[in-house]
Amino acid sequence: MKKYIISLLTAVMALSLTACGSDKPEQVSPSESSAAESGQSDNSGPGTDSSSAGLANPWVDTTAEEASSLIPKLFIAPEGAEDVTWSRTEGDEPLIQMSFKLDGLDLTARAQSTGDTAEDISGLYYDWAVESDVTLAGWAGGQMPAKIYRYAGSGEYADLCTWYDFETGVSYSLGIVAEDLSGFDIQAVAEAIFDYEADNMTSDTAALEEHMPLDISSCTSFKQITDMLRSGNGYVKTTISDTEVLLVTEYVFDIDGGGHYAATDADIYYMGDDGLPKYAGYVSAGGTAYPLSIADGKLYVGANPYMKKMVLMAGGIVADEEASVEYGTDGSETYYLRSDTHATAADENGQVPDSTTLETFYEEYEAAETIFFTMVE
Repeated sequence: MKKYIISLLTAVMALSLTACGSDKPEQVSPSESSAAESGQSDNSGPGTDSSSAGLANPWVDTTAEEASSLIPKLFIAPEGAEDVTWSRTEGDEPLIQMSFKLDGLDLTARAQSTGDTAEDISGLYYDWAVESDVTLAGWAGGQMPAKIYRYAGSGEYADLCTWYDFETGVSYSLGIVAEDLSGFDIQAVAEAIFDYEADNMTSDTAALEEHMPLDISSCTSFKQITDMLRSGNGYVKTTISDTEVLLVTEYVFDIDGGGHYAATDADIYYMGDDGLPKYAGYVSAGGTAYPLSIADGKLYVGANPYMKKMVLMAGGIVADEEASVEYGTDGSETYYLRSDTHATAADENGQVPDSTTLETFYEEYEAAETIFFTMVE
């Protein structure tokens, strides 16, 4: 089981154990949700930029599928989660709640469309001893600002993480109340509930609208996928992120005139835990000057203005790192660095000061191994 129970900084722990003493919380745990169920609307907790989130009454059971249709970029249960339940409030902007148990601890994640302002929708109102600013991996391309709070009372601890996606207008929270949270890392769990597969499937809508992957619903093996290919298509097995994958492309080209076939785009499939092939996503490079290549278990996908290093995570192909340049009409050059998996050295706008990182990525690409495909006759 993948663990998310890891150590917090010693200084933070020391502060959390001494700053509050036996102060009593103002409200209850998220699992009890008494504020929402009683119709209270005071959501003026930490991290809010405006007034009440207007928690509605009553809560009703729902499903992950229905919840995903109500909130863009919704979270998922992390690996190893147990007793996962979904609920929502009624109304035009429902509050979505996912409760689950992880490593013996009960957690609650919430999401709600709150418009132009962030709101605290957690239902946790404590006298927080520790507050810290962090950046969440995955969310917002690995550049999501978030706040973490800890309460330490007599026989009761509470942790809270809140963040807000300004692009979708959705506020999020992840909360936990327990007798002991020594060594618990709520940031790691907040990052683990990011839905990489859904993000990958929607990140390049235009390309996906033009490209339709194979229907593999009846396939039980990679061979059954390759048997569906037509003349001129190509396929190859390789390894990305220590996982065997199948790359399938509609078009291959002879890269050296010697019968070595490369490709600039591919659908990627892997074998799921149920032993059946799954679709990880589609990648496309910027022409035959940039054939798909691989090094150190990472897939290199590039073009003139960018270079991506792709990895397989949570069932989706995502950018572990992407360096790019934007050319201004005045001849200026602005350089960027982003990641779907971790925080980067870029500033709050995703910018880096110069071309160093992009040039390094291009050098790595030149040294990487070009992926050769088998062409279907």
